[in-house]
This record gives sequence, C-alpha cells and structure tokens, in this order.
Amino acid sequence: LYFSANDGSSGHELWAHDTSNASTWRVADIYSGTGGSYPGSYMEILVGDTLYFSANDPSSGHELWAHDTSNASTWQVADIYSGSAGSHPGQYMQILVGDTLYFDANDGSSGIELWAHDTSNASTWRVADINSGSGHGYPGQYMETLVGDTLYFSADDGSSGYELWAHDTSNASTWRVANIYSGGGDSRPGQFMLILVGDTLYFDAIDASSGMELWAHDTSNASTWQVAEIYSGLGSSNPGGTMSFLVGDTLYFSANDGSSGTELWAHDTSNASTWRVADIRSGSSDSN
Repeated sequence: LYFSANDGSSGHELWAHDTSNASTWRVADIYSGTGGSYPGSYMEILVGDTLYFSANDPSSGHELWAHDTSNASTWQVADIYSGSAGSHPGQYMQILVGDTLYFDANDGSSGIELWAHDTSNASTWRVADINSGSGHGYPGQYMETLVGDTLYFSADDGSSGYELWAHDTSNASTWRVANIYSGGGDSRPGQFMLILVGDTLYFDAIDASSGMELWAHDTSNASTWQVAEIYSGLGSSNPGGTMSFLVGDTLYFSANDGSSGTELWAHDTSNASTWRVADIRSGSSDSN
C-alpha cells in the first residue's frame, strides 16, 4: 500500500506498507524537515510499476512527481511552473491514455490548461491553451471522461463559458463540442451526472431557456441534444444532484420536476422515454 501520512516530525509524506510482511516505512521525504509534501493531494495514478502524483517541495511548489516501486527511486517529473509557486497538476483532471497522462496544470503564463506527460519517454507538454493568454481554461472542472482515443471534458475558453470540449489523443486536435448555453453563459456540463452508454454521453447541463436538465452527446456523429426537460420553463431539475447510475440501457437518477420535489427518475436510452419512477416523499417535499 502507498499512501500519504504524517509521523509528527517530517510532515505529510509518501509512506508504504508491505502486507506480506507487515513492514511500514516512509518512502520519501520530498519536503525535507517538518514541512509536508502532501503527496497525491491533487493527483495520483499508477502506470505500470510507477506512481505518478502531485507533491510539494520548498523550491518548486506542487508539481508532478513519480516513484518507481520496483527500485524505490523518487523524482520530480516536471517543474511546469518554474519557481516556488507550483503548477498544481491534476487539480481537476487526470486521465491515462496508453502511456500518456493528461491533466490540468498552470505554467504561470497560460493559466490552468490541459497538459500531458508521456511516461515512456519522460516528455511533458501543454496540450492546448483553451483560454488563450493568461486566462484559465479549467479543463475537467465539472467533468472528464475518455471515449476511445478522445477525452471529453468541461472547459472555459473565456468567451463562451464552461462548455463541453474534446481532445483527440490520436491526432492532437482540440475543439469545443457544443455551446449549450449560447453566449457567455456557463452550461457546466457534467456538474452532477456523467454516464456513458455505448457511444453516447449523458450529463446534466444548463441552457438559457430551460435551466439545468438532462443532455446527451453522441460521440459517433457529434450530435448534442436536450434529452428531457423535467422541470418545465426556467426551473432546473438538477438531474443526478444526489444520485445517478446505469442499469442495462436505463439511467436512474435524482431530479426535481417542480411539483413533487427531488425524487427518483429514469430515462430509457433505447427508446428515449423519461419518467418519474417513484414519489417517495409525497407532495412537493424532496425525498433526496
């Protein structure tokens, strides 16, 4: 087991426990002295025998680090934000595609944007500057998922607000998938709910006329549509606000229709039907 822990003298650092012989040890004191490196506070992911994680040292701040479990070596992978400020890698997004990690990071000049690290050749680069200049794109703040070779995630380009974006890892192209809330408003896709059914993503999103409702995007033909307006008018049904999961072809999720409160709802993806499953707490109160 690899985990962060504080022994009272060296601060929060990377520790390990071997379950086969009951031994426990501090793997590395990344932030020497009593200061803690807080390993994994923003990201942690295993690639082969190597752990990749965020950690803080006094000279470079929170950056991307690695520990090879096969030879017990630990090193800083990249100092993306030079100096002591720290790039805070993986604060919102971390996805492994093949040997490559995709994550958000801040280099100090282009803001929080999409970055990548190829674990096979130790190269690190900024994938896209979605919010050009020093503005933050915040990739993955509300949602992130992988469909085939393509990353789908929320991001803000500085003009159209938080919308659904994509990056094709096979050809390095990045694009805005849909502007659900036209103009500069934020649709905040996937804030509460994100489920992949076949090639189609189902998620909550906001538009200017119907509030937060259930939406879908078919990754095979790039079509995007509102699945159902559960709370008619400008009211938001907030689908998935307290629960969401998939059973066969059917999504089950919490939603509010404006009259019966937050109750259990369903959407059959095979025939596009949507219905309230049960009014557990009768009347306008929420069963949550």
